[in-house]
Amino acid sequence: MPDPRYEHAKTLRREGRAAEASSVLTALLAERPGDIGALYALAVCQIDMGERGHARENLRRIAGAHADHYGAHYQLGRLSQDEGDLRAAAVHYRQVLAVNDYADAAARLAQCERATAVPPVRKMIEQSYVADRGNLVHSLRLKARHILPLGSIAGVLLAFVAVRLLDTTGAGLEMAYPLVLIVLALLLNVALSPITIYIRTRMYTAQLYDYGMDVSAGVFRRSKQFVWYYQITEPPTYVRRPANYLTHTASLIVSYNDTAATTVRVQLRGFGSPRQVDQIRSYLQSRIPSERLPIRGPWT
Repeated sequence: MPDPRYEHAKTLRREGRAAEASSVLTALLAERPGDIGALYALAVCQIDMGERGHARENLRRIAGAHADHYGAHYQLGRLSQDEGDLRAAAVHYRQVLAVNDYADAAARLAQCERATAVPPVRKMIEQSYVADRGNLVHSLRLKARHILPLGSIAGVLLAFVAVRLLDTTGAGLEMAYPLVLIVLALLLNVALSPITIYIRTRMYTAQLYDYGMDVSAGVFRRSKQFVWYYQITEPPTYVRRPANYLTHTASLIVSYNDTAATTVRVQLRGFGSPRQVDQIRSYLQSRIPSERLPIRGPWT
């Protein structure tokens, strides 16, 4: 049940008494320091009172502990936008929209993107004779839930059912022994999965910059590839297989020219929810034409 002081503070703020609401919330947080709702409400009151530094600190605490708290990211985006840091604001608004179509976040993101439009890499090269990857826009990592050993778990359950059926039908032990070996192998895979998941989630990453993306993959056969957006030949392909519905993830497949005549594919596997993956797909799709046309021309 919510603390009545929390509701009292909300009422005070609605009446324009942000300082009194702030005092109530500060006392509440002294007793319940982990109350995220009270901390967020305090940050909003601090914004009302012009205490932007304290508000930003509290909002960052919330966003750091709860990455999907779109309210905190929205307020951080507005603070950054008001201070003229439109790139930082855009990052926060994208975080908001990856979770919820909240308030006017989409319109504010469009404003920030129009104001901070990135010139094509060709123009940068012509001006400075240097091809820089630009600022980091998104940092992606394979989600642990995407590679849960669901197949092994299902296999163990099916094997146990099969053993029971063999027992009831009186089948010979020659059928049971292979099943026991299979179950042991699957159980070993499940037992080792925390280690393999930990390693793989740190090996399969992608950093998206203004002008390209840096993709890392593999454990024993490690590969790192930087792909300029002008190399990408077509819009990224959104992929969601049946098992991904259980893990609430999706992937992207990106085709690019590794040479003038050949095309290869790179897969950004299970790095977020379907909504987050679609956000990244939209971002890449918006960057490809503006980069590819000045380099490749309209007919490639």
